Amino acid sequence: MPKRINKFLSHFIFWGIIAFFASVILFILTFFYYSRYLPDPNAWADRKVIQSTKIYDRENKTLLYEIHGEEKRTVVAFDQIPQIVKNAAIVAEDAEFYSHSGVNFRGILRAVLADIRDKKLLEGGSSITQQLIKNAYLSPERTISRKIKELILAIALERKYSKDEILNFYLNQIPYGSNSYGIEAAAETYFNKPAKELNLAEAVYLAALPKAPSYYSPYGSHGDELKARANYILDRLYDLKYIS
Repeated sequence: MPKRINKFLSHFIFWGIIAFFASVILFILTFFYYSRYLPDPNAWADRKVIQSTKIYDRENKTLLYEIHGEEKRTVVAFDQIPQIVKNAAIVAEDAEFYSHSGVNFRGILRAVLADIRDKKLLEGGSSITQQLIKNAYLSPERTISRKIKELILAIALERKYSKDEILNFYLNQIPYGSNSYGIEAAAETYFNKPAKELNLAEAVYLAALPKAPSYYSPYGSHGDELKARANYILDRLYDLKYIS
């Protein structure tokens, strides 16, 4: 019996090592295969982001008209976005944003376990960097190849830019519904004020929208769900000690 056990363990360890190295090689080959067809993340800062055209009075102080196509957007500097807005976005979408390298593997694992538990196949666990990549570069299709591309670009982007830069890209890029893209346009659309004047309550409501802008729209029929998600984000801010 001991000889059989030892033989079994030897075979198990041998094939385990083979499987490990095969997986590593497959990952490397997959990485290089998809990398050939991906945009250069080093050129991110040079991207031309479409912004709304604004017409001011002769003193350049009062905004008279704002002309935009499908995307209403005004890019703002990172220091013009209140810290509470940044914190609300982080706890809503990626609480471990500042501690991972672009891919939140624990978040992905939690999402997979939740899918198994609920017997549904839903995409989840994406980091803020992954969501930025998906919105800026890739299609919303849910395929394995698209997910691989998303992971590769997210890791590459994190190697090039700081966390604050990526968060700034994200807050200026993501859709908030009602043709509003970026936190400045969202603040103007929903609260008629610039992002720098947003308070805590407004911040959590805006942080609730990107997960499903159409579903959580305050102009739609899911007002109670929007309020519940905003309260969830508020609780998360308290639990993670961002607010007292």
